[in-house]
Amino acid sequence: MLLIPREISLTERTAVLSGLRRVGPRKALGYLPLRTITDILQISPATLLAEAASKGLAAIQIEPDRCCIKSGALYVYDRKALGELLEGAASTLNRHGLPLDPDQFVQHIAANWFESDHPAYPVIEAAFGLGH
Repeated sequence: MLLIPREISLTERTAVLSGLRRVGPRKALGYLPLRTITDILQISPATLLAEAASKGLAAIQIEPDRCCIKSGALYVYDRKALGELLEGAASTLNRHGLPLDPDQFVQHIAANWFESDHPAYPVIEAAFGLGH
C-alpha cells in the first residue's frame, strides 16, 4: 500500500517540531525520526541541522544502521546543559556503561533502546525534559 503524505497544518507542524525547538537549558535533548522529517514535515534534515547550529546547539543525523529508531533520527542537543546533567549523574552512568561526554551519550542512546526499568532511564528522561 502506497501512503501519500497529506499536507499538515501550521499548528500540526509546530507541534511536531516543538520537541526540537524547545531544546536549551531546560530541555537538553530532542529528536525526530528521519521519516517524520521527510515524509510528514516534508523538509530536509539539513534544514533542521542548520537551524540548530544557528541557535548554538549541536545536532546529529543518525542513519538507520546506527539507530534504534527504524528510519534513523535527527537529534538536537544543548551540549552545556546535557554535559551538566550527565556530570550530575556520573555515578549512575559510569556504573551502567553510559558515556559522560554529551556527543558520545547522544550516539549511545540513539543506538540503544532503554526500557523504563533501566537504572539510567531517569537520566535519559531528564535529558529529554520529561522528568517526573
